[in-house]
Amino acid sequence: MAAKKASSAAASGAADYEEQRRKRVLENLKHLEDLGISEMSRSLLQAARLQKQNKAGVRASPKAKKKFDATEVRRSSRPKATVSYKDDFGELDTFLRAKRRIGGRNTEQGREYTGRVSSYAQQQRAYRKAEKLQDSLDPNNPSFVKTMVRSHVSSCFWLGLPTSFCKKNLPLTEFRMVLEDEEGVEFDAVYIGNRTGLSGGWRGFAMHHNLEDGDSLVFELAESDRFKIYIIKAIDDGVEEAESHDKNGSGNTKEESDQEESPAAEPPKGAKRRKLRGRR
Repeated sequence: MAAKKASSAAASGAADYEEQRRKRVLENLKHLEDLGISEMSRSLLQAARLQKQNKAGVRASPKAKKKFDATEVRRSSRPKATVSYKDDFGELDTFLRAKRRIGGRNTEQGREYTGRVSSYAQQQRAYRKAEKLQDSLDPNNPSFVKTMVRSHVSSCFWLGLPTSFCKKNLPLTEFRMVLEDEEGVEFDAVYIGNRTGLSGGWRGFAMHHNLEDGDSLVFELAESDRFKIYIIKAIDDGVEEAESHDKNGSGNTKEESDQEESPAAEPPKGAKRRKLRGRR
């Protein structure tokens, strides 16, 4: 019984609160209407809608371009004189046109390989001679053997040196290096330390000595800024002629004839053995 009374009292209290709240809301709305705020809000909303519709329906017209008068406005009453700021350099124009025709390229920067092509045996023989020559040099002077390839003696004329040799004996900076040949003729070159190579003068040395692919060069560091260079040609005309004279009348070289005459020599094999049987 007491529970029913408590629930009915709570329900009546909630109803009274809602009634008071509804009355308060109605009083506030009436107060706003008296002040004219509601009418003002409705007019502002209507004006905003109209402005939005006008923007959507009307496009802005493009701006008219200004027209400039081509006639020049002069303040002076004196007659206008024509002045030419271009000088007449006929020879210079002819020179520039000729440079444009060839593409502006300096043809002296490089050359195609015009040397002879050496065999593998000739290159090995030149390298062994260079190693023997290196052994006869002063041991206190650092040295190395370098075999030439086509990029060293033609086209870009860039000579890369052994990295280990350069790091041990040469600085990492760029400086002037003197290249001296066997006859004492000197050539100025530029050593680039961070790239461990010779440039800016090596081209003149290579062309002066007609270096070819396969030639072996011995570089001796005589001083801190001087290379003494010894050249061993892969195709040596003197050696080729000497080998041709060493051949006997049968077409064999001197070494082959000594091998046939020596009883202790190892018997020949293959075609040489069949040739000797035919002679007997």
